[in-house]
Amino acid sequence: MANALIIRPRTDLLTPTSAGRAAQYVRMSTEHQRYSTENQAAAIAVYAAQHDLVIVRTYRDEGRSGLHIEHREGLIALIEDVRSARADFDHILVYDVSRWGRFQNPDESAYYEFTCRQAGIKVCYCAEEFDNDGSVIASIVKNLKRVMAAEYSRELSVKVHAGACRVASLGFKQGGAVGYALQRELVDEDRRSRGIILGKGQRKHLQTDRVLVRPGPEQEQRIVAQIFREYVVHRRSQSSIARLLNREQVPNHRGTLWSNAMIRNILNNEAYIGNSVYNRKSFKLKQVIKKNPPELWIRTTGLYDPIVDKSIFLKAQQQLKEQFVRLSDEQLLKKLRETLAVNGKLSVSIMATVGNMPSPALYAYRFGSLREAFRHVGYVNSERDFDYLDARQESDAELLRQAANLATRIRALGAAAVFDADTKVMLIDARFAISLRMARYYPSPCRAPAWLVHRRRVEPAAFILALRLDEKTNREVTDYFLLPLAEMASQVISLTKTTRSRFAVFRCPSMDDVVRAVLTKVAALRP
Repeated sequence: MANALIIRPRTDLLTPTSAGRAAQYVRMSTEHQRYSTENQAAAIAVYAAQHDLVIVRTYRDEGRSGLHIEHREGLIALIEDVRSARADFDHILVYDVSRWGRFQNPDESAYYEFTCRQAGIKVCYCAEEFDNDGSVIASIVKNLKRVMAAEYSRELSVKVHAGACRVASLGFKQGGAVGYALQRELVDEDRRSRGIILGKGQRKHLQTDRVLVRPGPEQEQRIVAQIFREYVVHRRSQSSIARLLNREQVPNHRGTLWSNAMIRNILNNEAYIGNSVYNRKSFKLKQVIKKNPPELWIRTTGLYDPIVDKSIFLKAQQQLKEQFVRLSDEQLLKKLRETLAVNGKLSVSIMATVGNMPSPALYAYRFGSLREAFRHVGYVNSERDFDYLDARQESDAELLRQAANLATRIRALGAAAVFDADTKVMLIDARFAISLRMARYYPSPCRAPAWLVHRRRVEPAAFILALRLDEKTNREVTDYFLLPLAEMASQVISLTKTTRSRFAVFRCPSMDDVVRAVLTKVAALRP
């Protein structure tokens, strides 16, 4: 209930049944103290006394905009009570037309009033000069008032936006949260620090004070630099970076797991090179969120020392743009032809070494298979090589089955095991990581046959579990090798049949042997 002054009619002049029953609706946004709900309720109480009405219910919205009905719990509850016939009153008292709402479409305001009138309930605007009796004059004036209420919001929106843009052009923060590794400093109008770093949800109290964005904790700054380095230098995807930070249990400013959107926001944010950018988007009158063209952005540069080198930041922007460029089929084939002309042949490994080359998966998706994409550019190699390309999907499926089997066995023994299908890394008890790789059989006329294990340039795990395939089909897993990354001097190692190989000591004949070897190493890491 609002803290209302309610003046009741004298009972010695009225019979108990002569007074009508009324509900009052009060609303305050933040535009004027004179429109406080207490002041509205006092004026409504006087009107009720003058018209022999008893206020039996109050609906209230404090700190709510009148632009739309969303989030106005008081008005929503009022309309629901009217529609469901729960209303035990026949009048609704409102201070004036603007308190009912500043709806940008006057018909919306009229619709809610019509809903009440249809249920036999009259809406009265207590401070207005007209009586809402349905007459022609009252209808014209009321509709004019609705338009004026909406226009007031539009004019105020233009003035507020212009002021915000001017303040933003001076480098001051205009509301909202700051990103990761950034913080808000309270300063006076002459940019002198108040010695206060605003925390989450804290606001300035003096109208003349301002807020500046500053670099945050050094540890968070190092994480931001790492994110840019992983993306630009090591060419890791945004999802891969998020998984890396989650595996390392790096906290963020939201207290949640890292996501693709968080990484992309960091990569896009000019604040990390000391800039402030305002008015990228607008939400005027809370109607539609609109992306503004770059020429309308308010950019201020050199506000503080950059967290990330500008050259690295610009390279990240270029990569982000290239990431979402859709190439036509002919453009994809043109890149393949150029690669074939330079190298004389095509393969997945060759494609990986070519800058800005789309992924083999994209070619397989567009043309049905990588074999078909190669044929489109006139490259037809031996069937064995194409068999390898076509078997890649089957090989990945087998690796996923093996990973699921390993994780199930580890969990059955009381340890935690989480496998990331994208990076093909399994994390055991949040402390021991192994990267699963296939070891394919390669016969050679010049040297002894071998199984090759390829490691990534940036390997996220300290151990590689190599799944050695059979000699005949390269489809079935025969045994396993749990290889320390320190033993792999190059990116490719060869496993042979001989027991004299230096890698023979790491062989695990069965999955049970793998489980025992892994849990032994996990136990050694426990304090």
